[in-house]
Amino acid sequence: MKLLVYVVAGLISSTAFSPFEFWFSAFIGLFLWFFILDKSTRRVRLVGSYLFGLALLLPTQSWTGIYVGNVPWLALCFMQAFFFLIPGIFFPIKNRYRSFIFAGSYVLVELLMRTIPFTGFGWSRLSYTQTEAPISSLYSLGGVVLVAWTIAFFVALRSLPLAVVTFSLVFLSTFAPESIRSNGEIKLALVQGGVTELGLEFNSKPREVFFRHLDQTQKLSDKVDLIIWPENSVDIDINTNPDVYQQIVEQSKAKNTPILVGGVTKADIGLRNQSMLFSPELSQIYTKRYLTPFGEYLPIRSVATKFSPYADDITDFVAGNEDKVFRLGSKSFQVLICYEVINDFFRDQIESDFIVVQTNNATFGDTPQLDQELVIAKVRAMETGRSIAYVSTTGVTSFISSNGDIISELNKFDKATLIGQIELVTGSTITQRIGFVMEPIIVFSLIFLSLRRFYKI
Repeated sequence: MKLLVYVVAGLISSTAFSPFEFWFSAFIGLFLWFFILDKSTRRVRLVGSYLFGLALLLPTQSWTGIYVGNVPWLALCFMQAFFFLIPGIFFPIKNRYRSFIFAGSYVLVELLMRTIPFTGFGWSRLSYTQTEAPISSLYSLGGVVLVAWTIAFFVALRSLPLAVVTFSLVFLSTFAPESIRSNGEIKLALVQGGVTELGLEFNSKPREVFFRHLDQTQKLSDKVDLIIWPENSVDIDINTNPDVYQQIVEQSKAKNTPILVGGVTKADIGLRNQSMLFSPELSQIYTKRYLTPFGEYLPIRSVATKFSPYADDITDFVAGNEDKVFRLGSKSFQVLICYEVINDFFRDQIESDFIVVQTNNATFGDTPQLDQELVIAKVRAMETGRSIAYVSTTGVTSFISSNGDIISELNKFDKATLIGQIELVTGSTITQRIGFVMEPIIVFSLIFLSLRRFYKI
């Protein structure tokens, strides 16, 4: 019966993600998890915590197998569920610091999810689900790490005075002074060209995808400061296809506007996923640094080919090794390409006036993945205090304000262009200045408090 409670707790937590987006489910699910941990033997705590993780991960990540079969999806979830053993291992039955230990152990769970193995896959971090919650102000004060810690700490509180103090601090955090300053606006056009066929097959028609985005750009009549195409909109190597290169240049000249495109180029060392700015000639390039395991490169290839017929179709990409600040006169921006949005790059955006996220969701069809990724982009806006231009091949192309609100958006799968203005800013949030030390401090505190039980430090 207790194991069933663990499963129910995990399932409840999963509804904090799209398609439900019940932010309070994260609190309810973790509360049930903490409550049943307190009632279980050590063996049941370990088995139950694994089941909690599995019940959380399987529904939220089911889209990963939409076109490649269930084996990769199940393997990912069954592997990541082991991370959820950590609160069961560290959980103290009688200790006045239980709330701190539980919160610290959950932060460690999310740390492992985003880093292990093969650069990790931190997609289902509950800390991404609080953009509409009362604690959303914490994103700019300590990022997703502080939000994760706060959720777990809240549910484990058993002291009324401490609860009052904690709630008061969260409330007061909404009035914390910001060093972010407005610096005008910029008018952008986000081109959602769409694809003719969802799934992996879109890759077989790169010219068609290119012309869909080119056609949308040709129809643009509004004068804007920058036109942005999504990831994979130019999957024809511009270095070996001069006709494609020239058509982008001609459009930039015709509109008298820079065009930022997302494309794949080939080099001797391998494929590169790049963001390229034409103004009107190609002038600035960023190469994706955070590659997606099993999507853009194949770890343990000899093993993977035995389990998936699609493994041989994956050609390894080569990661970039540095960030890039794009310049548009006095304005500047930085780019996150697709899954880079799930990595904690928030310190890199201090120099930019706004952020561009280029993504391609065609591979995942009409699944919750589209909305889940958009929510993560909202988190990054709140962490950095910067507006985000979020552009996708199939949706949800959107303008996101610096406080995480959707200013405007296109319908999924529409072939259309979103035009709008977003705010430019200077300065940095507290998260950008000190957020990178949150995990080390919390993990060190977890280890210290756990050792204290045994050695009476």
